[in-house]
Amino acid sequence: MEGQRTYWTEKGPDKTFTTPFNIDLFSAHVPRDARILDFGCGYGRSLVQLRDSGFTDLTGIDFSEPLVRRGLADNPDLNMTAYEGGPLPYEANAFDAALMLGVFTCIIETRKQAQALIELKRVLRPGGYLYVTDFLLNRDKRNLDRYRIGQEKHSIYGIFETSDGGVMRHHDRNHMEALFFDFETLAFEEAVFETMHGHQSQGFIAMLRMPE
Repeated sequence: MEGQRTYWTEKGPDKTFTTPFNIDLFSAHVPRDARILDFGCGYGRSLVQLRDSGFTDLTGIDFSEPLVRRGLADNPDLNMTAYEGGPLPYEANAFDAALMLGVFTCIIETRKQAQALIELKRVLRPGGYLYVTDFLLNRDKRNLDRYRIGQEKHSIYGIFETSDGGVMRHHDRNHMEALFFDFETLAFEEAVFETMHGHQSQGFIAMLRMPE
């Protein structure tokens, strides 16, 4: 975890994030006055999309303080906070909806992925919504070679290291659906995304709902 924090602190502010946000899908379920949390908000690009589309109650949180500073420098009106990780600094049922864009790829340990979801479920109200975009496993030689090396080093298939020192994870669809087992799935669409390093990757867009 500390290595991940160092990477996103040192390299993150120079990145352009590319995982898409289907705001039409999100808006079909979430009203403009909903209390929304962007978990792993980075420099706030999705918050800007939401603000510009008329959403009014927006909060972002990320464990990279330099990314948050970058976002606030560009958009000082945004409500973004840096935090150390772990329990979220919000009361239970504080939000009507949450976003996670490209967050699971940055959390390589399954246990910590589950812990992040447990915290999100705590701060989401019953019946609240969770929008997730992330990366799935690929079958091209470049990625297969990276997964093999990553599995030897980290004992999990799908983990790989980037050329600039990041450690990421692509996921089997069954793994992601298992993480979301207690959400109602409103949409789960596979797609091809461009990565922040300019490559193509399989991915998914999911719209989920908390039980009442």
